[in-house]
Amino acid sequence: MKSCMARALILVLVISAMPMPAVAAAPLAALPATIRVNISGLGVLYARIGSLSGLLAVTGADGGRIYEGYLATNIRLGVKRLADPSQAAAKVPEGVPSDERRELVREVREARRRALIDEVPIVTVPFEFSVEQPGWDPLSPPLISAQRMVPMHFEASDGQLMYNGRIFRGTFDLTQDDEGDMILVNEVDTASYLASVVGSEEPTTWMPEALAAQAIAARTYLATHLRRHRTYDLEGDTRDQEYAGFTGEATSTVRAVERTAGIIATYRGAPIEALYSANAGGHTENSENVYVNALPYLRAVPSPADEEADRTTWARTSWQWRQEYTAPELRAYLWARGIDVGELRNIEVTRVSGTGRVLGSRIIGSTGTREVGKDAARFFFGLRSTLFTVSVRGEESEFLGTADVTRIRELELLGATRERTFYGVRDPDRQRFRPTGWSYRLPARFVFEGRGYGHGVGMSQWGAQGMALAGASAEEILKHYYQGIALTNIGGP
Repeated sequence: MKSCMARALILVLVISAMPMPAVAAAPLAALPATIRVNISGLGVLYARIGSLSGLLAVTGADGGRIYEGYLATNIRLGVKRLADPSQAAAKVPEGVPSDERRELVREVREARRRALIDEVPIVTVPFEFSVEQPGWDPLSPPLISAQRMVPMHFEASDGQLMYNGRIFRGTFDLTQDDEGDMILVNEVDTASYLASVVGSEEPTTWMPEALAAQAIAARTYLATHLRRHRTYDLEGDTRDQEYAGFTGEATSTVRAVERTAGIIATYRGAPIEALYSANAGGHTENSENVYVNALPYLRAVPSPADEEADRTTWARTSWQWRQEYTAPELRAYLWARGIDVGELRNIEVTRVSGTGRVLGSRIIGSTGTREVGKDAARFFFGLRSTLFTVSVRGEESEFLGTADVTRIRELELLGATRERTFYGVRDPDRQRFRPTGWSYRLPARFVFEGRGYGHGVGMSQWGAQGMALAGASAEEILKHYYQGIALTNIGGP
C-alpha cells in the first residue's frame, strides 16, 4: 500500500521547534503503548537472531528457558540431514554467508558420499534451532530438532535485538501468520515504531513539516489497522507501512513523532483511511478509481509540488519514467503473473479517469485477450503508477552520447544492437579521435511512459515535501490531500 522512499541525503535541514497547532480533543481511544509488527514478510526459512550487546534470553511457550547468553542463534526450516544425527547436514542450510559456502559444499558432498557407502538415508528436518558456539559449524547437529515450528520468545537485556543483520527495539516472538507460515514478530513501543515508519517512508533529511505530516498519517493508519491479524497487528512492509526498525529512526523522525504526539486525522469524528504514496504524478486520484469504496476525504486534488522529485538525481524517475519491453519479454513477464494470451499483438487502454490514470486496459494476443482493471496494471505491467500511456514501436534507431550510461544500459538489456560509432577529435595536432556516441538499432517493443510512483490516492509524499519547502505546515499539507478532515488529539504516543 505504501512506498518505500529512497534514503539518499539531498538536503541538510534544521529540525523545526515550532509546536503543532492546537487541535480539538475527541473521545477516541489512544493507541496502545506497544504494538506487534511482522518483520519477516511472507514468512521466513532462516533467521539469525542475537542481541546487539546485551544478554540474550530465549524462552519457550511455557516460559521455560531454552537459551541464555551472548551468542547469536539460528533458526532454519526444511534442513536436509543424514538420518544418523551424529553426522553432518546433507545440504548447505539457508542463510549461510557466501564466503563460507564453498567449504560447506565440499563437506556436504563428502557427507553424501559417506551416506551412499554406509547406506544412511537422507531426511528433511522441519525445524532446527542452533546456538553459534565458538567454532560453530552450520552443518553440525542443532540444539533443538522438531517436526514443527517451536514457538520462542527473544529478549535482550539492552533492549535491542538483531534479526538477519537488522537492529530492532523491543522483543521478538517466533510464531505463525494467518496462513500458518513461520514469521518473526517484533513487539515495540508505539512511539519508536512511528519514528521508524517516518524514516523508512521518507528521507530523514526532509523538511520538518513534511515529516510531521507523515507522522500524523502513519499514526492515523495505525489507529485504523490495529489487530487485523491473529498473532500481530501490522505488516512491516508495503502491505501496511514500511518499518526498518532502529535504522529507520533519526533525530528528525523522533522529533516529528514527539511534536505530533497523539494527533490523528479524523473525518466526522472517526479516524480516516490515511492512504499515501510516493508521488502522485501531479494529481491524486479518487479512492474508488483505485480501490472499492468512494471515501469523501480521498478525493482527487492537484499535486503540483510532486515535480520537486525531478530536481533530484536519485528520485526523478518517480516523477517521470519510461518502461520498455520487447514482445517476448512482456509475454514472459505476464506469464509469470498468470496471464498467457499467446504472442502479444497489442495493448489497448480502454478506460481513463478524469486525472488521466488508466482504469482499464486490454492485452491482445494470438490466442485471446485479457482485461486488466484499475491499479492492477501496475502489477501486471511492472509500472510505477497507472498514470501512463502505452504504444507499440517498430524497429528504429536512437543516437546516444557516451555519457548517457543509464540509457545505454537500458538499450543493451532490450537487445538493441550498435549500428555505428561516432568520433570526435581529441588532439587535432596528432589527429587522435575518441568516440562521442553510438547509433543503436532498437527492436520492436511496447513502450510505457508515465508519471508518478504508487497508487496515487491520498497524500503524495513528494508533494508534501514540495509543499513544505514552499512554507506549508503539516496541517495545511494534510488538509490539502485529505479533504474535509480535522486533526484530533486522542492522547498517547
